[in-house]
Amino acid sequence: MLEQALTGTRLISLPSLSAADLDAVIAYAVGDGGRVCAVVDSFPVAARDALVTGLAKLRPVEVLDRVVPDPRVEDIMAMAARVRATKPDAIVAIGGGSTLDSAKALAMLAVHEGDLEDYLGPEPRRKIGGKGTLMIAVPTTAGTGSEVTRFGVYTARGGRKYTLAHPALQPDIAILAAALTHSLPPAVTAATGIDALSHALETIWNRNATPASDRAATGAATSILEWLPVAYQSARTGGTAGRAEMLEAACRAGTAFNRTGTAMVHALSFILSEEWHVPHGVACAFTLEDAARINGEDPEIARKLGRILGAGGDASAGAPERLAERIVSLKRAVGLPFTFRDVGAEIGADDIGRLFAKAFGDPKMRNNAVPVEEDRVYELLRSKL
Repeated sequence: MLEQALTGTRLISLPSLSAADLDAVIAYAVGDGGRVCAVVDSFPVAARDALVTGLAKLRPVEVLDRVVPDPRVEDIMAMAARVRATKPDAIVAIGGGSTLDSAKALAMLAVHEGDLEDYLGPEPRRKIGGKGTLMIAVPTTAGTGSEVTRFGVYTARGGRKYTLAHPALQPDIAILAAALTHSLPPAVTAATGIDALSHALETIWNRNATPASDRAATGAATSILEWLPVAYQSARTGGTAGRAEMLEAACRAGTAFNRTGTAMVHALSFILSEEWHVPHGVACAFTLEDAARINGEDPEIARKLGRILGAGGDASAGAPERLAERIVSLKRAVGLPFTFRDVGAEIGADDIGRLFAKAFGDPKMRNNAVPVEEDRVYELLRSKL
């Protein structure tokens, strides 16, 4: 993958991953006798469980599985106590974005004092210093791109979600093995895939965009629009088509937004997850077509969106609306939401401003190429009641 040049994470791509392969990577990184903590979630996944069981036969492995969606500070600190006692040479994360983000925090906390919550928020009580324990990321979903980013998302004890960004959170090695995504069910395939599309698009309409991030994000978005419906159909029929393409595209999107951060869609998605526990990718899908229309009002962004669609000539002509329609069609095809009722949210028109106001204090909201006014967003959200 050419986007390797954009990331400090060393990428290894394999069709499948055996325990012996993983052990060899660990040995090359920290030596044959290196101690390992393996971070996984508690949901049974046969391929991942076989990988962890096999690795434990080859070297001592401390398994940490207190991982839930939108990782909670209290869970991470319970695992951090074991990490600090074990003093591993490497932390290996095998799972989706919540698993990888949990492992990033654990790798940092292994060599930093205090509680994770000390490092969160706009005015943290502590600041991250140097690099943490070596981390190897093995994604099992094609979505978050967390295996190649310096970001982690965590839920504080009070329920607020925060993004933590620091080079110390960047995994050292990422292993992409498409076979680990073959068992993803349709709903997870859709949610994680649309999250990856959101990463790519929010990179493109981002104030921090660069030619390099644009290039990676355009390729990722084009690929996801093509392959997500294929992977979703594979999930429904037990096939494997589209899985490898989606895993690579999600990683490419990760390398892109690692340069820019995310924007409006992610800022609003956090409220949906905090208030109604909407899964992250589903929450990102909620306003994605709306953000395309808003940010496409900028002529330069419109030209970029035209390149995603492969438009010739004046690539900006109608591109934002055509992309929005493409997103709407994709969401319908894979069962993603359009209204508050679709996500099971009980909310009235008078609640919109009260609940979503805090999204405007989120730095991600300010990353939009087109500044977003509160009244406009509230009107948009009321249209989804």
